[in-house]
Amino acid sequence: MSLLGRDTPRPFQPTVAQRDVKAEVIYCVGGVLSPLLCNAYLHRLDRAWQAGEHGVLVRYVDDAVVMCETREQAEAALARLTVLLAGLGLEPKAAKTRIVQLAEGNPGFDFLGFHHRLVRGRTPKSAHLTFLARWPSRKAAQHARDRIREITGRERLLVPAEVIVTELNMFLRGWAGYFRYGNSARVLGQVGNYALWRLGLWLSKKGNRRHGWRWGVTQVLLSPDHLGLISLHRTVIPPRPFRDWRGKAEHRR
Repeated sequence: MSLLGRDTPRPFQPTVAQRDVKAEVIYCVGGVLSPLLCNAYLHRLDRAWQAGEHGVLVRYVDDAVVMCETREQAEAALARLTVLLAGLGLEPKAAKTRIVQLAEGNPGFDFLGFHHRLVRGRTPKSAHLTFLARWPSRKAAQHARDRIREITGRERLLVPAEVIVTELNMFLRGWAGYFRYGNSARVLGQVGNYALWRLGLWLSKKGNRRHGWRWGVTQVLLSPDHLGLISLHRTVIPPRPFRDWRGKAEHRR
């Protein structure tokens, strides 16, 4: 192939060394390919696990929960899990690894952004029932507040209000779309109210009303559609026994 007049020869590309390949694999952690590589690597763990002896293992990428019948079985499962991970050059993270007894009144556990806890029904018809409830964990709710505060930060006062509302809606739709399946009405309501309050505070700062943050909140509340900010009320789909988990949205407190 001949070179055209405007083309310039490319410099010589050296052969890719093995250390460069390892570096690429290391730096992909946290990227879009990371979950796939993690599943491929931990597939050996799934195949070696014996549910009948050590309980049922539920794993999503590098997060896992083992459901056991007794504490003795749970301790044996933790020991077995530690051995299997050591064979892969890994170890459980001490800060996130613990044995929890799911009983009424006991603390629950966080898994995949949800907090799971055994609770008793609050209505007269369900007061005799206990069930495993789930709602967004404190860490997940704090992440939502941090993101909302970032979108409505002081350094973005020159951004048009329509852009701020659009970005808030995009985040709220995605966040609520994941956490709406469960007993999440209270937490979703709190996050939605926080977004409304931050939008009002941003408006006050944009209008140079440093000591009148209530003015911005009032402007949002007096707007027929809250300046276009979406509401997270009545978006939760609570779990029901023997019903499709993708059932009709219902508002519950």
